[in-house]
Amino acid sequence: MFGSGRASGTLGVGELTIFYNTTNGGTNSACFYHLGAARGVPADTYVQIDRCVETSGKGQPCTADRSSSPDEGNYAYYAGPRGVTGTANRCVAAFGYIVWLGFPRYIYSGRQGC
Repeated sequence: MFGSGRASGTLGVGELTIFYNTTNGGTNSACFYHLGAARGVPADTYVQIDRCVETSGKGQPCTADRSSSPDEGNYAYYAGPRGVTGTANRCVAAFGYIVWLGFPRYIYSGRQGC
């Protein structure tokens, strides 16, 4: 699911997607998209991606040594993209949320791309 592709985790109202390309020693970016009833509706939305120290262990927690700046705002369609470089042969992990009907709906990817 990586290489030039993506990996994602989905909620009923949001999706966290991680993209990869080979520039700058490997660059991973993340977006948090609104889905279903939340699509087109302004809501507090957040995304951030980390480069992990680890090089294996898909889905496990990440020990971050570099992080993107977060993107947080009252968005109708998505937050991001936010990116981190130097990810070739390293795991990454992303975190995002949407506040929907007064409650935050979180997605944490765990380690990916490794």
